[in-house]
Amino acid sequence: MKPTPGDILAVYTPRLDAYTAVQVTALKVEGKSELACVLALDWVGPALPDAAAVAAMVPATFNFFFWKDHRVHVWVSAEIPRGYTRVGHRPPLVVEDVNSYSGWPSGSATYSQRRWEAIPQAERVLFKQMDADPDKSAVLMLGDLEVRRSTRRLDTDRLAAVPDLKVFEALPILTSVNADAPIPGLFDFIRRRPFVHESDVRNHGGRHVDLRGANLSRLTLEVTGVHEVFLNEGLEYLSLVGQAGPELRIHAEADGRWLTLITSNPAMGWSGLDALGDLHVNSARDVDALGIVRRFPKLTGLRIWGAPGYLRNTAELAALPALDTLTLSDMFGITPDEFPGPERFPNLGMLWLTSIPAELAAEVKKAYKAAARDGLDLSVRQPRKAEWLAENLDNPFRIWDGADNISAAQAKKAAALYRQARSAALKAASEETSAVALVAALTPIVTTYTEGFNKLDARKPFLFTEEREHIYVALMGIFDAVDEKLGSTGGTPAEPLNRDALVSVMDSIRDF
Repeated sequence: MKPTPGDILAVYTPRLDAYTAVQVTALKVEGKSELACVLALDWVGPALPDAAAVAAMVPATFNFFFWKDHRVHVWVSAEIPRGYTRVGHRPPLVVEDVNSYSGWPSGSATYSQRRWEAIPQAERVLFKQMDADPDKSAVLMLGDLEVRRSTRRLDTDRLAAVPDLKVFEALPILTSVNADAPIPGLFDFIRRRPFVHESDVRNHGGRHVDLRGANLSRLTLEVTGVHEVFLNEGLEYLSLVGQAGPELRIHAEADGRWLTLITSNPAMGWSGLDALGDLHVNSARDVDALGIVRRFPKLTGLRIWGAPGYLRNTAELAALPALDTLTLSDMFGITPDEFPGPERFPNLGMLWLTSIPAELAAEVKKAYKAAARDGLDLSVRQPRKAEWLAENLDNPFRIWDGADNISAAQAKKAAALYRQARSAALKAASEETSAVALVAALTPIVTTYTEGFNKLDARKPFLFTEEREHIYVALMGIFDAVDEKLGSTGGTPAEPLNRDALVSVMDSIRDF
């Protein structure tokens, strides 16, 4: 069902245990897609609003962190998702040009605003003052490293250069703390800083990690050798890296109900997070759906992206009746008869399947056609035949094949550029005996690789943020293969490849 401009809709927001509201302000057709412009409204209630509440609604404004009286006003799919109820109609409250695209607002910004307002007001006022008029005076000099009062991010080099992290408490808008080496007192420091909302900590060497009391929204944590982790309330995204042992136990608010777990290891032989809400499995090779269902029976969201990969026991996904989002990409080994039908997913609001077996794609489109008319956000793209999979197992640009903005010729050329560069790089790794000589030998290879994409993009630009990331990640894959080649020669361990020098080569000549 599609809305009419002026429609006001309410949706239950579990994180708030309340309803929030939005208004549709405009409609448009863009290419083959029908879009609606949707505005978040400043209303929260324990039940659906009555006419008086609808008449009093105004646009919501948000000012947490670096937002300044920001409106959530975005273009979304024009199909009204399941769970949204039309509660009234008024002339659009805001008429403006909108350039942002996203999903239907569901109250997450309201939750973030409440978390912000829980921080003492004096600290929030200082944060806003510093953001508006940055104080660039130096707090301290660490050799050649200068730390200014307006610093927002600290990494290993600065953290490791001081005897006590308390010196960094003079940074009022510090929001990101990251380390890839042991830093004494690091987790205590993160807990004390109210505006540090993201952190990436690896190779920390600790067995017990305690982040209770921190204000993190996103955390990437190495769990190699870790036995116990206590997460802070309000954490939304947890990425696990390294090798988690069976002794690891993770404690979280509501046992993980509000958490999205991101991992590349679908086995997850550790304990905790039994009520996990969302699971993202990336770079998957072999995934057992039965293992996921048994490990996390209360999932509401599941995303599995293959490298490519194979999904076994797919029929077991029917044992996740609370699923509202299911996304599979580059996953194979799934037959049409084992994929659960729409009757097994009564709460499903989004089903996105990309680069899957052609037979499965055809069956899902047919089986879920009625559900799509009823509000299911259904996307089934890039169906693949067995021959395609055999040809593209080693192709990091396989996702380009069939993409809306990329021609078949461009996708084929990208794969050729990658394969040529990888072959030449491995040949250089087997011939060069010093790190300096290897960088010199790889420089023209990186140059050819980059110039190839320059030419591809020259006639009709198509290399935007996502495509640039694909090109970079593919190059890093080549460097991984080179390092593996160097490490397989035996004898004295080889010096790691100087990737920074080669990335600088790419950056100096790329036009995309």
